[in-house]
Amino acid sequence: MIKQNSFVPYPEAMLPKGFKYPQSSLKLAQSTHAINYDEQYSFPWWFENAESNISEVIDIYFEITGIPNLLPFARNQEWAACFDISDKSGNPKIIVVNLDNTKYYETFENFDTWLKEAENDGW
Repeated sequence: MIKQNSFVPYPEAMLPKGFKYPQSSLKLAQSTHAINYDEQYSFPWWFENAESNISEVIDIYFEITGIPNLLPFARNQEWAACFDISDKSGNPKIIVVNLDNTKYYETFENFDTWLKEAENDGW
């Protein structure tokens, strides 16, 4: 498996008004070396780079899931981890949804809680 070294979040000017990425997410975007990669365990998530129009991405995820205000940041096969962009706390909750069967989803208090579960091979 290819190890991802960094990823590109959306610039602040493109984000919905009042939404802020958590600092731990921005730090991880610069270098994913803090994630536990070794020969026996490969971190299964791939962090998405901000390459598309953010409004289109949010609209597409709403069409697929029926859940409003999702901004995807990582994928693991059919699972997508998304920030809840209506959360203006600076430490938004995370919604992880199965895009093949959207009735299956989980909510996490924040990015750090999600990352801990993801590192423990959740999903």
